[in-house]
Amino acid sequence: MDWNRYKEKVNADPLLAHQGAGSSFRLLLGWGGDQYLITVHEASIASVKTGPFVMPQCDFALTGSADAWDRFVSPQPAPREQDIFAFFRSREIMLTGDTRKFYAHLMYLKLMLAHLRGRT
Repeated sequence: MDWNRYKEKVNADPLLAHQGAGSSFRLLLGWGGDQYLITVHEASIASVKTGPFVMPQCDFALTGSADAWDRFVSPQPAPREQDIFAFFRSREIMLTGDTRKFYAHLMYLKLMLAHLRGRT
């Protein structure tokens, strides 16, 4: 995954800038055995750091198997695999941490995660 290209793509999206006005949070993304700490400041990805991390400072985490994430980000996801909540329901991707902050920035997060599509 080219995280610099991803960051540029997300930061250039005018819909994300509008939807995420004021959004600031730190997301720990657990993709199988890999970890990524994504820092969003004022609706813009400020940094993406690659783990492993000992004690990451994050607001919330989305962790799942590499297979679950690969299915989620496929260009044409299967029915019931288009939305992150489907993976929550099946417990293939887990949400931990400050869930209030997650839900406060839900639309921005969904649009941000949608930019991962087609990476596989």
